[in-house]
Amino acid sequence: MTHSSRYFLGIFILILANIGFSAKAVIIKLMYRYEVDTLSVVALRMLFSAPIYLAVAIGLALRKDNVPLSLRQFLMIGGLGIMSYYVSSTLDFLGLQFVSASVERLILFTYPTMVLVLSALFLKKSITRVQQVALVLTYIGVMIAFVAEYGLGTQKNIALGAGLIFTCAFTYSIFVIGTGELVHRFGSVKFTAYAMLAATVPALIQSGVYNGLHIFSFSKEVYELTVWLVLLSTVMPTFLIVEGIRIIGAGNSSIIGFVGPVSIIVLGYIFLQEPITGLQLLGTAIVLAGVFLISVKGRKPS
Repeated sequence: MTHSSRYFLGIFILILANIGFSAKAVIIKLMYRYEVDTLSVVALRMLFSAPIYLAVAIGLALRKDNVPLSLRQFLMIGGLGIMSYYVSSTLDFLGLQFVSASVERLILFTYPTMVLVLSALFLKKSITRVQQVALVLTYIGVMIAFVAEYGLGTQKNIALGAGLIFTCAFTYSIFVIGTGELVHRFGSVKFTAYAMLAATVPALIQSGVYNGLHIFSFSKEVYELTVWLVLLSTVMPTFLIVEGIRIIGAGNSSIIGFVGPVSIIVLGYIFLQEPITGLQLLGTAIVLAGVFLISVKGRKPS
């Protein structure tokens, strides 16, 4: 395969991965139509995906070149996994009860701005003037999209939902900062498998404490949607993202992530009948422009 063919393959893989991640919001909102509570959605996602990640972890452990994790390393990966795949996911899923799928994806897409600010505060990394403008642009765009959502009047407690998802984006930004060294040391696949398995434990415990065995009593449609949630929006994009970054690099892959907020507008319209307004599109465009500036200016020169 030629270099250009591999490059376009990497782009295609990353587009699929970002659409898969974005489809998560649509699938979850469809699950809510069957009166599934948030804790059960989180638990079902983790329960159905755990065997796949367990198989991956065992496969990696059996390799001759495998380097076993120390207790400290396992606790670090486990803690970050719980932060992202349990805490962040729960906040995200709760917020989806109150906002549209497109607004959810747009708010989540602001996490690079939070990474930028946290890196400046705690890692003493400077913020350039262009990045300052990008920060302002991003949040102006979110406010415009929020106003558009509020004006439609199709959701209740929009402010609560937006607050939950902003908190999700914040906790995810902490996860992004904390994973840098560990991912490079152990590899993305191994890190993800262990992190997902660690997050499965509190998700199942919490669901069991509050709902008992209720997660096994839903209609078949709920479990069909869970399979889609696991395969299309959890496992598949997790591994495709790793492969896509390996092919075209992290800098280019971050720009392709812009497919997500755009695709969710289309998916929300098709599967959830969420309206598309000019004000919503304007807010989305401004957010994309802001995050694009941050992504481009944040890349190291080659």
